[in-house]
Formats: sequence, C-alpha cells, structure tokens
Amino acid sequence: MKELLLFAVDELKRQGADYGDIRIGFYRKQYLSTRNKVVTTLSDDEDSGMGIRAFKDGAWGFVSSPFLTRDEAAKIVKRALEIARASAATCPQPLKLASLKTYEDTWQVPFKEDPFSVKNNEKVELLLELNAEMLKVPGIAQVVSDMRFSREHKLFANTIGTVTDQLLMRAYVTYMATAVGPEGFESRNYHDIPVNKGYEHVREAPLMANARRVAEEAVAILKAPDCPEGVRDLVLLPNHTCLVIHETIGHATELDRVMGWEADFAGTSFATPEKLKKFRYGSEIFNVIADRTRPHGRATVKYDDEGVLTGSWYIIKDGILNDYSTTLSTANLIGAEESHGCSFADSWYNVPILRMPNVSIEPGPPGSPSLDDLIASTDDGILIDGRGSFSIDHQRINFQFGGDCCREIKNGKPGRILRRTTYQSHNPEFWSSVDAICSPEEWQMHGVVNCGKGQPLQIAQLTHGSAPLRVKKV
Repeated sequence: MKELLLFAVDELKRQGADYGDIRIGFYRKQYLSTRNKVVTTLSDDEDSGMGIRAFKDGAWGFVSSPFLTRDEAAKIVKRALEIARASAATCPQPLKLASLKTYEDTWQVPFKEDPFSVKNNEKVELLLELNAEMLKVPGIAQVVSDMRFSREHKLFANTIGTVTDQLLMRAYVTYMATAVGPEGFESRNYHDIPVNKGYEHVREAPLMANARRVAEEAVAILKAPDCPEGVRDLVLLPNHTCLVIHETIGHATELDRVMGWEADFAGTSFATPEKLKKFRYGSEIFNVIADRTRPHGRATVKYDDEGVLTGSWYIIKDGILNDYSTTLSTANLIGAEESHGCSFADSWYNVPILRMPNVSIEPGPPGSPSLDDLIASTDDGILIDGRGSFSIDHQRINFQFGGDCCREIKNGKPGRILRRTTYQSHNPEFWSSVDAICSPEEWQMHGVVNCGKGQPLQIAQLTHGSAPLRVKKV
C-alpha cells in the first residue's frame, strides 16, 4: 500500500495541488447485543478504501473510493482538484493552512489480545452470564448487555513527505437493568470505561462484580422519592462529570464551532476568541487539559488525520479560557502557527473534520480532599453517580443534566436515593462554583463512544477524566 500512497502524492503534485494528502483505511467493527436470555444482534463488518484531499487556491476538494488502484487514485486526484478549484471560486475568503512538519513513522495502540481472535461464543456467554446475574434480583423485568470492538488500520501520506502507518484497537462493554413495578419503571446502567485496548480489557474489567449492584440500584431508584426542588451543593462522580465535560467544555471549545463554521448538533459556542486568555470559565482551582496522547484514551493517536503529531494543551488554566481544539484549516484563525492535531474522519470515505480530543479536568494537588471528605463537609447536597438525560442550548451556555443513581447528602452523610434527579445551570457560573476537586488517587477515565458531528454524520469516541468534585449552590 505504500506504493499507492506515494503514487497518489506524486499525482497531487503533478496535477498542480498546492498541498494534498491521501488516507487508506482498513476498518473492522463488531457489535454483540443480548436481552434477557436471548442474543439480539451479532454483526461483524469490514470495509476499506482511500480518501484523497487536494488543496488549491485556498480551498479543499475531497473524493473517496473503495478501489485501491493507481488508475483510481489518478482519477480521484483529478476530481478532488476540480472540486477544490470550484470551491475556491465561490469561497468568500481563502483558507490559510497551519505549518506542517514531516514524519515517517509506524505506531499502534498497545494491546495484548486481538478481540477479533476471540470466539463469539465466549463473548456471548459472558453477556448472558451478566444478564442472568441481574435477573436474579426481584423486581428486574428486563436486562440488556452489549460489546463493541473496532480495529482501524490507517495509512497516510502528504505532499510534503509525511508517511505514517497507524493501528487502533478499541473495546467496550455496557449493560443495563430495568425494574418495573406499580411506580412505573426505572433503569440503571453500567458503562465500562471505553479504552483503546484489546480483549484483555474485557477480561480485566469488573463486569460480573457490578452486575447485581446495578440491578439492585435499579429497583431502589424505582421505589425512591422524587428529588425535591431547591438549591443544593452537588458532589459529582467521574462517571457523571464525563458527559458534562463533553457537552459544556469539549464541544464549546472546538474552534470551528466557536467561529460559526459548525452549528450541527446543538449549535455554535459562547466561548468566542475575544474571550481567550481573559474570560473566567471556572474557579481558580479549575484546570482542563486536552490531549490526544493519554495512554489508552479513546481519542489517542500519534498522528491525526492530517499528519500532525499530537500533543496536549490547556483549554482552561486556573479557571481562564486558554485555548481551543484546532486543525490545519482553523489554527490560523486565532494566530496559531501549528494545529493541535484534532482532525479526524471516522472512515476512509468521509472527509476529516475537527473533532474533540480527550478532554479532562485535572485533579487537585496531593493532599486534596478525598470523596469521603467532600461528602463529610457537605451539609445539604446530592451525590450524582452516572449519566441520565441532558439538554443544552445553541450556544453551550444554559444546560440541564440528570444522573443515573443519585443520593441525598445530609449533615455530611449519604442518605436516601432520589428519583428523577436533574439540575439546571449556566456554563461559566457552574464551573466557577467548583470549590473542591479530589486528589490524583481518585482521578478516573470515562468516555463517550457515540459523539456525532457533521453532515454526513460522523461518529467519534473520546475519553473524559476527572476526580470527584463539588459544585456549590446549584
């Protein structure tokens, strides 16, 4: 395949591209799902092809094809340049690309066991065992469990000399128990930590150890009183904070969304460039780091889909808006010389777009309070565990989030479970009310596996980490 990469690059130069690149991708995805004692889905898909971008006169052209031949590459290079020239003729302002460095490298996700080498019978047996364990709990009417695995082999080359070969492997398991009674129904979810690893992650995860607890909590939530209205302190666990980070910080600091280039899936952003380096986004102890290098992170790669070496940077530093997620086409909009490496396409046939990196809240320094300390120092609050419903406005300012299993805190002690718990707040006001973040020992990775953006729709997966933290008077 390297010969095809280099041929396409030569064609881009020969046909007059100012810049261009080619990605060849080989993808395999597997999905297994069960309900109660029945297997409901077992799919295993593979596809491959190439996508070529041509940059000419300040505009892009992109064409893809499943046919991996020289003749096809020459044909789609020509078509990509035609699209770029047509786009340049109608573009109100030419794009300026960030500077690029040259790399020749091979990289892969560290993993021990290829999930596609494990027999499907073994995977299904584990899912059905999880279901059986949850169904032992009285009051549980339905349980579902599923596994998702993916392998992405990406080869990349561009006209300045970069050639990379990368292999990504992903594994994820989740299950849910639903309790039914005179009160209606309630579900409790278990989200395994989605990581870039092999099947060893499934073997290491405490799946069976949590199954009965999840089912028992579903029954308890069903029988619990509704959460009373009022202003209270919130103690957020990392498996809840994950989604709040994603929606209120990750998406809000994508530079294409900030500049109004992207308004799909909940609009643009309030975090506009004039606020950079001076706008208070959170409290003074609040630091948020973006990266595509975190070990086993879902958005972790060595090079993005524009051949940029990835790294890490502060989005929020000491509570102040510090930076954005950027690509070759957007970095110069804030005066940056280089991209942060946030370009991603979910398939060979889709054009790379700006996608969120791993975005995480840094823990407090050593000696920061533990979760037990946070609870003990909270007089009137709610402990929020897991993810529920959410909504957010078109500027990523006003929002509502719900938890999966929420527990009242009274006089420093966790008390009764509360049903239908949601909270509303205003983005900067919410994060500026963070008064305590637990220590590094309690920091955890969680993630999102179905982040949609773009038209045609593309799906990205990313990691969001945090330690337990407290938000005052929500």
